[in-house]
Amino acid sequence: MFTQGFDFIAAMFGLCGVLIWTEHRYQVAFFRWFPSIVLVMFGSMALYTIGLWEFTDEVRSARETLRDNLIPAMLFLMSLKFNLVVIKKLGARLITLCLASTLSIMLGFIITHQIMHGFLGDETPLTFATMSAGWTGGTQNFVAVKEALSVTDEAMTYTLLMGALCYSFWLIVILALKPFKAKFNKFLRADDSGLDDILSLLKANSKEQKLDLPSLMMMLGLSLLVASFSNHLGAAISSISSLSPMIWIIIISSGLGMATASTALGTMPGSEEISGAMLYVIVALIGAEVSLGAISQAPMYILSGFMILTIHGALLLFAARLLRMNLLLTGIASIANIGSAPSAAVVGAAYGRELVPVAIVMALIGSMTGSFVGLAVFEVLLWLTPLI
Repeated sequence: MFTQGFDFIAAMFGLCGVLIWTEHRYQVAFFRWFPSIVLVMFGSMALYTIGLWEFTDEVRSARETLRDNLIPAMLFLMSLKFNLVVIKKLGARLITLCLASTLSIMLGFIITHQIMHGFLGDETPLTFATMSAGWTGGTQNFVAVKEALSVTDEAMTYTLLMGALCYSFWLIVILALKPFKAKFNKFLRADDSGLDDILSLLKANSKEQKLDLPSLMMMLGLSLLVASFSNHLGAAISSISSLSPMIWIIIISSGLGMATASTALGTMPGSEEISGAMLYVIVALIGAEVSLGAISQAPMYILSGFMILTIHGALLLFAARLLRMNLLLTGIASIANIGSAPSAAVVGAAYGRELVPVAIVMALIGSMTGSFVGLAVFEVLLWLTPLI
């Protein structure tokens, strides 16, 4: 069992390396259904379940340090491919899709509460309202609503378990849908007439440059410096604002990438390779603290979580079909709510790195509305509870 920080980090990199190499070495049909990025998360969860590492203070600190620094470094590198034309082209349809995703999550919590209330306890309106804030706007909204409604830690125990397991499952599902993108887009009647042209243009205009050691070291060193700078500046700004440090860190690191995308850095080779490696490690870290064995501890809460996701997914697909949005943007809109900006960036990067800035914008829209969503869900559930 690993109890040292470096051993845990080595396990994360080792898992990613083995699975990426295997996928490229053995190009079999299995990897079309389960890409290596999905197997990395599931493998990380499985290794934690069998007890390969224990979350000692040192391991937990190593995980948090690595995660909190790799995220801004990765976002900076990916944002170097930023193109404002893409975001302008999406316009009102993108915002409508974001709002539809948020509304579908709200309805998912409300409908599930009405069905499962008798199995979950009297504090469910409080816990569901708090979790709905987290699933639409991220951790800072979760904390804000939890404090606003004075929800105890004991009351949140099983709901937090539901949130962690169902979020990890949903992220795996969305990533695993990538090979079926064409079929889903046909069902959604996706209108990519503008988007496909733009992405094709971006690829056509990207100059093939030879990958060399100086470029790799430049990209790696600069991204880590940006991560350090973003962490310090984000913490300072958050102390005088209502947004969490992570939100500011994401804004700063992504903003720096977007601002320098039109310079020589935007065409320098190495950014995609390094950010890709960071992406895999971040996905492994996400799954590293979720035990598959925890499913048996709160079956009715886990079932409730899957019901919420099912309702959310069905309603969002319906909205996407009306809006004629593709699977990529629909998946990003979903995970931008449920998993916040880092997860949205992960999905955006896995589907198409050119749209990572769009994923971040979607997540930031959710972060601005999450607390209001949680409080609204509480009021609705409180009003409906006497009717049960």
